[in-house]
Amino acid sequence: KLLHPFMPFITEELWHELAERGPKDYVCVAHWPKVSAPANSADTLAEMDRALAIVAGVRNVRNQKNLGPVKPLELAVKTDDQAAILAYAPLVRKLANLSDLSFAQDAPAGAVSFVLGGNEFFVPLDIQVDVAAERVRLEKELGYAIGFRDSVNKKLGNEKFVANAKPDVLERERQKLADAEAKITALEQALGAL
Repeated sequence: KLLHPFMPFITEELWHELAERGPKDYVCVAHWPKVSAPANSADTLAEMDRALAIVAGVRNVRNQKNLGPVKPLELAVKTDDQAAILAYAPLVRKLANLSDLSFAQDAPAGAVSFVLGGNEFFVPLDIQVDVAAERVRLEKELGYAIGFRDSVNKKLGNEKFVANAKPDVLERERQKLADAEAKITALEQALGAL
């Protein structure tokens, strides 16, 4: 049915070949099929967003360190919920071109890290890291994270905002605050490790 506007004669022939049709039953006047969303579509979309955020984090590391997209990298994850990461690990491996995705409690030596949703991700690099440049980058990112945290704190400290905001908006803002706190902690640890 979707191809009918582009290939009307072929789709009309296929329409009549696929099933028994009446003489006036044409694909051009047939009703569109009904599509219903799966019951867990919100969860699936949230999982996909997390997977794509991880892929974007690995790609950002590639850009920062001038690594081409062809070279396979390793990714170590520090998380409390390994099952959530394993659910979309094959997709992340493929899209981020990872040779290995493993779990770790501590940062591997010479690894670049990024934080997403309270999880810390480490990309071990074979190259020498310019400590001064890495310190400047981490300090800049830390400054941004602190500013972001302060703006969310200010918003949540505003009684008028809290009184008028919907509960889901408040929950989202509180989640942003928790994520910012986790990111600040991870960045401070990374700076301390340098």
